Amino acid sequence: MAFLKVANRAISSLASGVDEDDTEWTLATGEGALFPDSGDFPVTCETEIAKCTSRTGDVLTVSRHEEGTDAAAHAEGKAVKLRITAGIIEEIQDVLDGGIDKTHLSQDFGPSSARLLNMILTPISNAILQIEHSRTGPFTALINGAPTATSVVYDGEANESFFNGLQAGAGYWGRIVLRNTTRGNSRKVVSVNLDTNTITTESSTDDWADGDNLTTQSQINAFVGMFDVDLSASVPATWAAILINGKLVDNSGDPGGTTRDAWWHPYEALDYGKLCVVGAYAANSGQAMQFWIPVISQKMCMHFRNSTDVATWSAVIGHAEYADT
Repeated sequence: MAFLKVANRAISSLASGVDEDDTEWTLATGEGALFPDSGDFPVTCETEIAKCTSRTGDVLTVSRHEEGTDAAAHAEGKAVKLRITAGIIEEIQDVLDGGIDKTHLSQDFGPSSARLLNMILTPISNAILQIEHSRTGPFTALINGAPTATSVVYDGEANESFFNGLQAGAGYWGRIVLRNTTRGNSRKVVSVNLDTNTITTESSTDDWADGDNLTTQSQINAFVGMFDVDLSASVPATWAAILINGKLVDNSGDPGGTTRDAWWHPYEALDYGKLCVVGAYAANSGQAMQFWIPVISQKMCMHFRNSTDVATWSAVIGHAEYADT
């Protein structure tokens, strides 16, 4: 919706008569300047409302019988006016009701060519994922036997406790990405049974095979134990960032232990300026904080440092999206 043009005291008369099909109205000499220099704006002549779409000097190019009025012939000298019509009032009401055209917000701004964002702070009850007794290093293993489309059995694992207390899948937003470094592709983890060494994954057509190497190591952030969390099941591609309430609890019971913390990071090359850290500083204690994390390719990254015997939760409490979406 484009805003209609307006002008004060825009009143003239027809320099010559028009019939009901004419789309050019010529005004009295020199009085075209009283009207906006471009369209769109409404003009009235007798009982007809027309819409001027352009003006060249004293000549108005118009579309006829607007706003439910009938086109009619108008004689020379009849008054032509730019007046407030029901259409103008309806346009104002549309804007007040949220119908404003936001296409002008799709432009890029500033040296980084960043677009404007809307921040939507809508409480969301479901967590991204929950992990207990996490390890600093990534899980690694070999596929043991032929995998199915929705599960894989592993052996020769390291840091299996990475998955202790994992809750993802239904009711949770995130999926840890399980990467097959032999094949160069991945699946999303739904659940892990540590007793049977079975990882249930989302349906996949990947050509995984016995003996392939598996890891939770991040593809983008190849830094110690950083791992990728796929959010695409719940985070639309239009979301630029999510507001997270991140919580970490120390279950070690060791009052002299090392500070344990969890890192949240955008899915891109590691940059400490974009790192959000939540730590536990005493035995059986916890900490929570709120922070924004950019969502890139509908993913983010996490990492645990000195994190044996901790539990972490991540809950989305708001999001930011591009203003032109």
